[in-house]
Amino acid sequence: MHRTPFPTCPSDVVALTVAEFAGGLDLDQSVPIDAVCRRFLDDANRAVVCVIRFRALTAWSERTDTVAWLQAEPRHTDHAREIAASFALNDDWEFDAEPFRSAVEALVG
Repeated sequence: MHRTPFPTCPSDVVALTVAEFAGGLDLDQSVPIDAVCRRFLDDANRAVVCVIRFRALTAWSERTDTVAWLQAEPRHTDHAREIAASFALNDDWEFDAEPFRSAVEALVG
């Protein structure tokens, strides 16, 4: 079995499948680390990646300009979860706001 490498820098954060990342995520709630670890019993580093991606998504979704945009179209939240599973992180371990939003908009079509 292939183990996920521990991410020591943002470029090390591997992509997850949408099912791995978005399954059961609620942006309005914090994600308990033990719940994430239970989802990735065979690969603790993959659980770390999930938490990093969730925190990046949460930081993006809490931006003042993003909150209203997400509320205006409820599908945006679901699409943001899908994009967050594999979107590249910046040097601050976050998603660059405008490129991320553009990716969500492209998915909405």
